[in-house]
Amino acid sequence: MLAALARDPAVVEPMIDGGRYSDALPILEMGRAVYPDRVESLNQLGNAYSELGRLREAQMTLEGALKIERARGETATHQLALTLNNLGLVYNKLHLLSKAEDTISEAAQIHRFLDDRLGEAQAAMNLASTYRAEGRLLDAEPLFRQALTIREQMLLESDRDIAIAANNLGVVLIDLKRWDEAAPLLARALSIWERALGERHPQTLAALNNLGVLYLHLGRFDAAEPYLARAVKIGAEILPPHHPHLAAYMNSYALALRKLDRKKEARQFQEAAREAREHYDRANALGFTVDARQTFH
Repeated sequence: MLAALARDPAVVEPMIDGGRYSDALPILEMGRAVYPDRVESLNQLGNAYSELGRLREAQMTLEGALKIERARGETATHQLALTLNNLGLVYNKLHLLSKAEDTISEAAQIHRFLDDRLGEAQAAMNLASTYRAEGRLLDAEPLFRQALTIREQMLLESDRDIAIAANNLGVVLIDLKRWDEAAPLLARALSIWERALGERHPQTLAALNNLGVLYLHLGRFDAAEPYLARAVKIGAEILPPHHPHLAAYMNSYALALRKLDRKKEARQFQEAAREAREHYDRANALGFTVDARQTFH
């Protein structure tokens, strides 16, 4: 059954679009076993591993895809740019930031060569995320703005990619303490994602958390609590139990509860977040904390 499903990469696309990475994973793994040189499927598999927090497996899978493309002599194709972008994002999550910057920069050059404006926007956003991880916030902001501007020019307002760009710009504005500018962007992202994806999707959860975190920074703890409570509740239902994003949501929620003088509940969520983070760090050999404010790509 799995082998039959694995013949067509399009089979898993609705699962991936719906954030159902755990459902897609066995089909994608079977696809790698049956078609080990199919680069499109390797990209899908690498992205699924990444979204599930299995970063080392994502890295090996995407590096394997890139090796296949290099061996074929590919130098400037849309698929090569996609592989480079995906691998760069995994390097970013692993805090291999120099590798991430080099890989994403190569993807950006290919997009410019192909006159692919949406691809250029994607690479700009990915490079901005790397700059943000390096603490180069003033370098990251204009790239996030560039990505949003291009997408606004070329896509409908209801498009999920508009929400991604708005969310990411909002997050870096939180970093820069420009709360008033961040708020409408994050609310815009949440509105689009709720309509397009429903509330049980990882991107919608991120938007809930990001808005909650913004309200925490503003000292509006009563306003923050319901957003963060929803992110934790739904995250616990749809994400793996030790997923780093779930840990980040629980951490944010614990902070809100502490500020609302609900200290016993806060300690419970803080302890659960710590256990999840430690499990994730051991699984991926990491030594850093996942940011509570999420960007997407």
